[in-house]
Amino acid sequence: MSRIEFGAHGEVHAHFKSEKNILFIDLVGPFNLEFMQKYETEVGAERAKIAAPCWGSLVNVHGLALAPMEATQSGQAIVSKAVTKGLAATAIVLQEPEGITMQKKFWSRVYASSTLPFEYFDNSQEAIEWLTNKILACMQAHKLNPYTNVHK
Repeated sequence: MSRIEFGAHGEVHAHFKSEKNILFIDLVGPFNLEFMQKYETEVGAERAKIAAPCWGSLVNVHGLALAPMEATQSGQAIVSKAVTKGLAATAIVLQEPEGITMQKKFWSRVYASSTLPFEYFDNSQEAIEWLTNKILACMQAHKLNPYTNVHK
């Protein structure tokens, strides 16, 4: 049986703030498998601009952040690619309380195949604080000056 192609369901917007070394990603779900290509196009374009050796991502998820199981593998590949580009940690803020356990299960499956630290937060400020500490630890591990990104 052949797979029927659908249009991408879900919205994605991304913006890297170099002063914080954080890639801010806003998502509106639910998502379908085709959305993963849309995600990689939008977020990949922002990732390509990142010159920092250590950076974090803050994912703000609005709506029901669920996707079919097939999307998990695509998500895992995207995370692996980002880690090779310097992603040090991901903070996830789930804005929709409905189905929060199922949403966390989906996101945990995406990140479980990597060694990337990830955490769920109730608000962006807590997430930024956690990411800042993870980015700083990454820079220290690579013996980089956190203010100049240059080896000490």
